[in-house]
Amino acid sequence: MVPFDLETPGAIHFGIGAIDKLPRVAGGPGVRVLIVSGRQWFSESGWQERFAEALRGCSVDRLCCQEGEPSAGSLTTAAVQAAAFRPDVIVAVGGGSVLDTAKALSALVRFPAPVERYLEGMEGAVPVPGPGIPWVAVPTTAGTGAEVTKNAVVKSEAQGVKRSMRSPFLLAKAVIVDPQLTYSLPLSTTGASGLDALTQLVEAYVSRGTNPYVQSIVEGAFMPMLDALVKLPQNLADPTLRSQASFGALVSGIALANGGLGAAHGFAAAVGGMFDIPHGLACAVFLPHVLAANAPSIRGSLDRLADRSGAPVSGADAVTWLGEQVKELLAAYGLSSDLRRFKIPAGKIPELAAKSSGTSMRNNPRELSQDERMQILANVI
Repeated sequence: MVPFDLETPGAIHFGIGAIDKLPRVAGGPGVRVLIVSGRQWFSESGWQERFAEALRGCSVDRLCCQEGEPSAGSLTTAAVQAAAFRPDVIVAVGGGSVLDTAKALSALVRFPAPVERYLEGMEGAVPVPGPGIPWVAVPTTAGTGAEVTKNAVVKSEAQGVKRSMRSPFLLAKAVIVDPQLTYSLPLSTTGASGLDALTQLVEAYVSRGTNPYVQSIVEGAFMPMLDALVKLPQNLADPTLRSQASFGALVSGIALANGGLGAAHGFAAAVGGMFDIPHGLACAVFLPHVLAANAPSIRGSLDRLADRSGAPVSGADAVTWLGEQVKELLAAYGLSSDLRRFKIPAGKIPELAAKSSGTSMRNNPRELSQDERMQILANVI
């Protein structure tokens, strides 16, 4: 048996009604709780009152994240506000960007420093020194799996790249995944976030860093995730489908954190670092192209995944079948199969190919040459 290490949050609470555990998880009366959220969902979803009731008796402040993914600049501003409140615990309520913001703040409030100092691959970077402010993850989307990972993805405006603040000290104290919080997600967000999770399941399964544990949990989550994605466009509020999607996203986060990712995420990080392109959409758009490029190395693994998960594969092999499934799902959610509407200059392709060389690309099942990367980028942008 291949040796492996497993890193997960302190506790994971999953299922409809799991949000009722928040009072105990947060720490009870008298605790200083900083709620980190987006500007829209928390106020408009109808859940704000439930959170207020759950945290009754606590001293509560709220920090609203900027729109989009966290950046060095936004985190610098947020860290000042968070530190002034002196929280005992941070409760992050939102999608992947909100969760990554809270994750980074847990370190920056406890160990103040320029954000870039803790980002992998930056000049002079150092590890997070120790445990940060305890934080609780409450995802409101079913996609990134950021609730269970030890890294926060941050955009460095100065360098035009995305880099990770990565440390086991950033793992959440507890995770509460209640599918009810995702019922109001619109079609496009459901699709982009869900396809991100599907990409993570597939890439973690075939990654160079995968292991038997990761592959076993992906085999159990792949079909619930895919089935939910196929059926949700016809019934966005279906509790069973939303639960399947939330479960798939949760498992995808555990899988990527302990098995790594691949080229689809490498390309998504590169284009997202230089241009304002949604992460989940980019991952899904690149996935069929990456599957085709990796086909000689992953055909056996994906055939095994399809067999063990009960996937209804039709056609020549699982690689071809899955690529077509992703393209059909993009169309079902009204999402483009390419990134041409973002008008990325063709002259940026060599730079994007070079900037895709991060941790995700290193875990890709096979080495992609600069020419191969440039061709994939040209096909997409």
